[in-house]
Amino acid sequence: MPPKVEYGVLDLRGWDADKNPIVSLEGDWEFFDGLSSSGLLQTEPAYLKVPGAWNRFRTSAGTEHGGEGTGTYRLKILLDRPRGDFALRINDVSTAFRLYESGTLLRENGKVASEKDKMIPSYKHPIVLLPEAKSELKLEIEISNFYHITGGLRKSIQFGPAISIFEAKETESSLGWLVFGATFLMGLYHLILYVMRRIDRSALWFGWFCVDVSVRTFFTGSVWIYEVLPDEYWIYIHKADILTFVISVPLFSLFLNSVFPKEFHVYALRGILGISAFFSGIVCVLPASKYMWWIQFFQGFVGLFMMYLLFVMVLTLVRKREGSLLFLAGGSVLFLATLNDILNQALWIKTGYLANWGLLAFLFSQTTMLSIRFSNAFVRLEELQKSLETKVAERTQELKSAKRIAEEANALKDTFISLVSHDLRAPLANIIGVLQLIRSDYDSLDDSSILEWIERLERTSTQSLEMISTLLDLNRLRSGSFRMDNTVFHLHFEVEDVLSRFWSQAKFKNVSILNRIPKEATIEMDRSLLAAIFTNLVSNSIKFCREGDTVEIDFDRKSDNAEFSVKDSGVGIPEEMIPHLFSTDVKSTRYGTKNEVGTGLGLPLVYSIIQAYHGKISVRSDLQKGTTFTFSIPQKKEITV
Repeated sequence: MPPKVEYGVLDLRGWDADKNPIVSLEGDWEFFDGLSSSGLLQTEPAYLKVPGAWNRFRTSAGTEHGGEGTGTYRLKILLDRPRGDFALRINDVSTAFRLYESGTLLRENGKVASEKDKMIPSYKHPIVLLPEAKSELKLEIEISNFYHITGGLRKSIQFGPAISIFEAKETESSLGWLVFGATFLMGLYHLILYVMRRIDRSALWFGWFCVDVSVRTFFTGSVWIYEVLPDEYWIYIHKADILTFVISVPLFSLFLNSVFPKEFHVYALRGILGISAFFSGIVCVLPASKYMWWIQFFQGFVGLFMMYLLFVMVLTLVRKREGSLLFLAGGSVLFLATLNDILNQALWIKTGYLANWGLLAFLFSQTTMLSIRFSNAFVRLEELQKSLETKVAERTQELKSAKRIAEEANALKDTFISLVSHDLRAPLANIIGVLQLIRSDYDSLDDSSILEWIERLERTSTQSLEMISTLLDLNRLRSGSFRMDNTVFHLHFEVEDVLSRFWSQAKFKNVSILNRIPKEATIEMDRSLLAAIFTNLVSNSIKFCREGDTVEIDFDRKSDNAEFSVKDSGVGIPEEMIPHLFSTDVKSTRYGTKNEVGTGLGLPLVYSIIQAYHGKISVRSDLQKGTTFTFSIPQKKEITV
């Protein structure tokens, strides 16, 4: 059990600062009505629970203290031995304080005064160093509050070694910036979507909702806005703080109404917009102590709104609306996180602010829902395409060629969809994994571990880019849009140029590459396409070669063909894989002898190039003995594509 304050004393003798470096100063502090510096304190102290508010504290006159007013907290901390490396992290204090240690003023937040017109509120969360080495610390905190409905030490104060206190705040700040970046970029992304396609207003409202919540991260958690701006602007900062909360409700309502217009009743939407506008006006016009009293009613209204939101989501699930299950899951997490923040703000529970994390979960569910809708749209498109192909086949024989082209395009599209839904998710999965690692093990990660994850992301992204490039070449070849630049050139030197790219790869595996093409041999075709053929075949051979194996390239000129062979002495290809080597329908990639990975699209690209020249390609392979690819390019007859 962590140590607790009892009757104004926190006994940390026997406390292990190495195992549990940070202690929350929670428990019963001494409390006096008024400021100690005024000299008018009562002689006998009372005890008040921290964190909490002093509103219901009974004064010496027998009345409740109320939210506004002044008060003094005192705490004695007992240590095993004198130490001078401790610090305090002060959190929410309503709304100005002075911190003393043994009568020495260490920090003043805002300006403490007994009257409202003389005080300046502040929400800064400072770290206060306790420089003197002592075995007994006597803390005294004077607080004045005339700007909030609750006063006193609203949140816990952390005590521990200064380095641990600073690291904890830095971690919280880093996570806050992470949440801000994720939510703001998602909001910006949806706003751009709306600008490009103005028909769908859900992107507009969801984008502004994300932007609003991302801005709110500056006011909660590490309270960045309150930290960087002078306390003299507290009144305006606090109004902006509350307005980001109030405005989020109508923005989310507009988004939900645009996604499920039949379930989210228009009268409910108008009511929410009206009530939110009313409370926004109250925040803008009234002083803080007044609108914070009214905001309690708005928090109750938000609770009712969240219940209605759950009802709408359940209704969409019952009516089997597309994406309703994911929307319900993400919305439930957001609901619980928002409820936590409301109860936390009202001091009913003692937790951190979770609305931003709830929003991230909701964003993830929305992204998944959009992906499903995208996939379903493709399924419907495929069904319509198949129906059209059937009608075309029944009406005319002349369109068989067009049907074949459509089927090939459909196969390429299926490959692309498979790539998007599977292979291209890897970069996102790695990014999420890195973020989760940073969030859960931030203090234990070193620079080399972080660099290792970044290198893994780079490798996956490079492989995905290679897949996209290959798919584009395949599509251009099969659609006939690839413009061939056929010229006559010498083969030997062109192939040598390709082989030079694999020098380091072959040297790493001690693989010998022999170019047996005569130096005088020539061919007429596109240089880049010939290079693409040898790049993929030679790369494939090296991939499945062992230490000391060889790759041989031979050439033979027939009467009307240029014939080539790429032969290796590697591990060979399993017999069941050979029929699928040149097909994009079945992915036939596998790990190389050094665990190299490929896209599985290189051989289909080679096949498409040779088919474009009306050539032929074949493969012969024996396990553990090697593989030979043989292909020919016609040279006499006119080439048409």
